[in-house]
Amino acid sequence: MAPEQKVECTFTVKRPFGCMELWAGNEKAHRSIKLAGLQGDVIALPSGASHGGALAAVFSCTDDVARVGLADCVGHGSDAAAVARHVHHLLHKFRDVRDTAGLLEALNDEFTLATEGQDGPLRLTTVVTGTYDGRTGEFTFAYAAHPRMFLWREERRELCEIGDGLENFPLGFVTGEKYLEQSVRLAPGDAILAFSDGATEVESPAGEQLTAAGLSSLTQTVAASLPQPLVLQEFSAALLAAIRDYHGAERELADDITLLTMRRVSL
Repeated sequence: MAPEQKVECTFTVKRPFGCMELWAGNEKAHRSIKLAGLQGDVIALPSGASHGGALAAVFSCTDDVARVGLADCVGHGSDAAAVARHVHHLLHKFRDVRDTAGLLEALNDEFTLATEGQDGPLRLTTVVTGTYDGRTGEFTFAYAAHPRMFLWREERRELCEIGDGLENFPLGFVTGEKYLEQSVRLAPGDAILAFSDGATEVESPAGEQLTAAGLSSLTQTVAASLPQPLVLQEFSAALLAAIRDYHGAERELADDITLLTMRRVSL
């Protein structure tokens, strides 16, 4: 009889993707947040009320992973604020879904089913969500009809839009929507800027919309005017002030403006 051979087996244990909310809100706010290898800053200015329809959320997850999200509900005032609170609840419910596009699919199905048959206008919400891996510097993101984010490349001192082709439908349009995702690798100093559409649709006193191209140009001008290296809190405040100046600082905003900035830092 042949001698018994000892077989060694190795198993890879996958750690649970437990996410904890660091901050979320749809009220007027300015918060700086430290994440896994990231500096984060959120500045928000609701239109005509204490709370609005633009919700920013930041989560810290296991394995040096951070998750961020920005949702923008159709409408203004208390109705939009109520929808934002519901989206906040859903983000908590599905916060441990690892896949970035899968998170949007789960949010959309639950959100759409919850609003079916309700009286009143169709409740639609645009969302951008991203997951950052602090070990690799990879930022994976997906859109639900949300304005495309800006990516700042520190080495080249260049700003560009990211996520071409990822538009998809907003939450609340149809169940079963499949969302696509893309990834970019951030080098130290690189930054991501996400924003609500109030930042691009703001109009000058002459009625000219700022547009994404105008916001990109304004962002670069503001960044160049500040001392280097940029302090994110100062940058966010200066960019919001520049958007308000374009609109007319004394004029009431027609829509909520929320800016969410993330920059990779050297560990």
